[in-house]
Amino acid sequence: MTITYGTVERNHRHESSNGESNQNRVDPGLGKAEEKRRAVERLDEVRQFFRDQQARREVVAVTKTPLGQTLDWVPAESLTADGVVADAPDEGGGVDLRSLCTVPADTDGDQFRPAELVTFELDDRNVSRGPTGTVPLVRRDLDRLTTAKTLDDLLSKHGRAMRLQPDGARAEVALPEDGTVHKYAYTAQWVDCFGCEGNINAWDPYGEWSDEFTLGQCALARGSGGSKQTIEAGHQQYRDLYGDWVPHLFIFYTTNGYTSSGDNKGGYNQDVRGWVQVSTRVFPEALSSPVSVFGGTQYVLSLKWQLSQGNWWLRVNGEWMGYYPASLFATSGLRNGAEKCAWYGEVVDSGSHAGTTATDMGNGHWPYEGWQHCAYMNNLLYQSTAGGQMTRYSPTSVYGSHSKCYNVEGHFDNTGSWGPYFWWGGSGKNSQCP
Repeated sequence: MTITYGTVERNHRHESSNGESNQNRVDPGLGKAEEKRRAVERLDEVRQFFRDQQARREVVAVTKTPLGQTLDWVPAESLTADGVVADAPDEGGGVDLRSLCTVPADTDGDQFRPAELVTFELDDRNVSRGPTGTVPLVRRDLDRLTTAKTLDDLLSKHGRAMRLQPDGARAEVALPEDGTVHKYAYTAQWVDCFGCEGNINAWDPYGEWSDEFTLGQCALARGSGGSKQTIEAGHQQYRDLYGDWVPHLFIFYTTNGYTSSGDNKGGYNQDVRGWVQVSTRVFPEALSSPVSVFGGTQYVLSLKWQLSQGNWWLRVNGEWMGYYPASLFATSGLRNGAEKCAWYGEVVDSGSHAGTTATDMGNGHWPYEGWQHCAYMNNLLYQSTAGGQMTRYSPTSVYGSHSKCYNVEGHFDNTGSWGPYFWWGGSGKNSQCP
């Protein structure tokens, strides 16, 4: 097998007009031999990190999903510091499909529409699982890791250590220290809260470059600067991280304003310690299907964060997947609650290529195109009391950071079956977004 080191790959699922090809990205200040040596070192460090991580696992069984993910099944208690797994919230498991299957009354007369929940591979009872008492962790396929990033960059959501843009409105958009640009279709409400709930319309977006990602997500946050702490979840396509060009369920957390990643500090999925997996059916990095069809059936990912007995639990499609322990967070951060709830789309334009990326946000179509033609998030709520009361999401911040590339259209006063909702997305590079 030939291993390519330090490459930024081009996704040729769609051809763009600039005619660039896959290529190694070489620092012009370095000779090719030196750049290759550094690339080899970077990739070896990344692969060794995941080898060491896998070696620490108490693996009881190994299975493979139909789509090829290798799962290590470990005792759930091996993921906690004290060997004790917390109890899930009492609040229910079922998702009301009626709320997913109607168009808002103010747009289409409350007509019935075929929106359904995405399914995951382990929803099929015929797919192999580990023994009772064990939970699944994805085993990284190291042969598919060809990232040009350093380990620190790969573990970070933003690709580099971050600085925060000062903003009187407290928007606090995190900016990378290099040429990377994060582009948002963003909504957020500044409010004391203990959780959030809603649906993200699931598509299979085109990502142009392997070091870029596109996602739709919900997030809860508290604090500012290096003390900012977040928990995040959603649907993400990111070739460098997952080794493929298809979307995955993802989670992420930071305890330090995205400034560094690592065990109990922050990072994606189960790449770093912190997350406690409980579900035997749904897990971080899981592949979901089907996805929405342009002009046809729509599929959603239903998510709920809830603070319960000091732990931040995540429910996915009606099942409690697991939690981030309270011990990860400071009292000035997320230990006792959040101060911001946000639902949004995000694309990273890596800066490793000329011009604006052609990576899709949502499905690559625009908010004005509406039902069955662009992405949406609906039935958006936040938990306003520690006892579980849910309140309508009413964001104080709604904007497209690069509105000619990607944008958002809010309908947060809707009283129909969709509740507060918005359309979001865009195509990236176009005649108005060169």
